[in-house]
Amino acid sequence: MNNSKLQAFCLLVELKKLAPVAKALGITAPTVSFHIRSIEEEYGIRLFRTNAGGYRLTEAGEGVYHYARQMVQLQKDMDRFIENLLAGHIGSLRFGASGLPAHIFMPDLIHQVSTTYPEIRISLEVKTAPEIEKKVALQELDFGLIMETKQENPLLQYETIGEDALVLAFSPSHELAAQKDITKEDILKYKLLLHTSSSSTNHFIEKWMDPFQPSIYTIELDSVSTIKKMLTFGKNLAFLSVSLIEEELKSGVLLKKDLHDVTLNRKIQLIYPKTRLDHKMDEFVKMSVYEIAKQLKMSSTMT
Repeated sequence: MNNSKLQAFCLLVELKKLAPVAKALGITAPTVSFHIRSIEEEYGIRLFRTNAGGYRLTEAGEGVYHYARQMVQLQKDMDRFIENLLAGHIGSLRFGASGLPAHIFMPDLIHQVSTTYPEIRISLEVKTAPEIEKKVALQELDFGLIMETKQENPLLQYETIGEDALVLAFSPSHELAAQKDITKEDILKYKLLLHTSSSSTNHFIEKWMDPFQPSIYTIELDSVSTIKKMLTFGKNLAFLSVSLIEEELKSGVLLKKDLHDVTLNRKIQLIYPKTRLDHKMDEFVKMSVYEIAKQLKMSSTMT
């Protein structure tokens, strides 16, 4: 199966209409249809159902799309490598990170890499840990820095570079501020502010609070800044990393309570595809990540 067929198939999944696919590929709509029929005839399956809303994948089509997307991306990666090689460019690095690693690692890492390799192109995507894992597995990103998730993707290499502990954060005016020992029962009396974009943090909170009923005990917000601001009102609580509230703790705007519970400790992981061919720049990235972890005093669990 040639790459043109796969490109046409993947674009039709995403755009759902023949005309925009044909326009994107610089071919005619009948040619797009021909490519789709050719794949179906080659494998003896039906890829799409058609209706007024456009093309929709069949169950077989879903499976083919899973692999076709990776094949198209691998072709793009090889084309990009050849293009950089022939043009004399050093290349590019595509980073991904979930919330906390993006905040505490990425500024230093990007600075170090861009200083040592000034000609390379660098990009960064900040998304949830599962989204970063998926993109790295598809090789749409070269490296990811994430908080550990429930499961590990078998296509990825995971390296634990440090550990982070969640603390209970609240305002000095909160009712619990004067209380020496805080129990789970105490916490359940108040609304917990959850960061909707931090799935790994929420998983650890739910595990610690077990049994847990999010709809009753939580308010979901899509911004750490909003969470910190709401804490200052003195009515709510939040589990956050100390790294995210350093300035507020120094200024006294917020207080923290370390609950000394190992279930609130999370690994910080560097991930990359198992099939990735290491070269000098990759080794520099890994070394820099570990050095930054040491500077942040996260080296206790480093491998």
